[in-house]
Amino acid sequence: MSSAGSVQGRGLQVLAVLLDARRPLETATVARALGGTALGVGEMLCRLEAQAFVTRDETGRWCLPAGGATTLPAALVGRLNLRAAARPVLQRLAATTGETVTLNVRNRGHRMRVDAVEGRPPALPVPVGETLPLHAGTAGKVLLAHLPRPAVERALARARAEGHDEWRLGEQLQAIRLRGYLAAVDARRADVAALSAPVFGPSGIAAALSVVGPAERWGMERMEEAAALVCAECAHLSVALGAPSPSW
Repeated sequence: MSSAGSVQGRGLQVLAVLLDARRPLETATVARALGGTALGVGEMLCRLEAQAFVTRDETGRWCLPAGGATTLPAALVGRLNLRAAARPVLQRLAATTGETVTLNVRNRGHRMRVDAVEGRPPALPVPVGETLPLHAGTAGKVLLAHLPRPAVERALARARAEGHDEWRLGEQLQAIRLRGYLAAVDARRADVAALSAPVFGPSGIAAALSVVGPAERWGMERMEEAAALVCAECAHLSVALGAPSPSW
């Protein structure tokens, strides 16, 4: 696995805090910034230290290695920059829709959630760092729809091997390319619904942004009404990331 792939969503959050601080921080300070416990964040920092992503100064405070972001793999820096650029978009959409908004990236054959802003209660279980196969869930399918053909074929083969309807999945991917988004009730949890749209960068698909909520509240009608706004926000974010032009 690549260095970037070995850092899950929570690890990205920790690195983002240290990158933004531009100075060494104590474990408790990092934990407060993330809204986590000192014990849990301390364990994450130790794992990142073992991978040489972070280090400690002479007083034991945490920081990036000498050279800061330049010491991190380019792919990892790209994810940190993506998360920073997308944060205001997640916050605006969460405030506008009242639902939880997440940012998801591809991690080989999976989608990985790298950030989330909670909506109004009841809070949904959308843990940062969670991974699912690309063919499972709206965010993964949106990522998959814009990948090169060999990657799509591998994902379709995996879906077929797991007993999924390959032809139905292919039709969904085509619909995503035509409409620019996917709105659906979660196949794994009928009480959860999600609206997902693509975010592009200079070299193609960069992420999928999802607005997730209870199906009884965030149903198909509400999602279709919000689709234009979500796609517009994703288009603006794509331009900010350097995409040549919106792809829908």
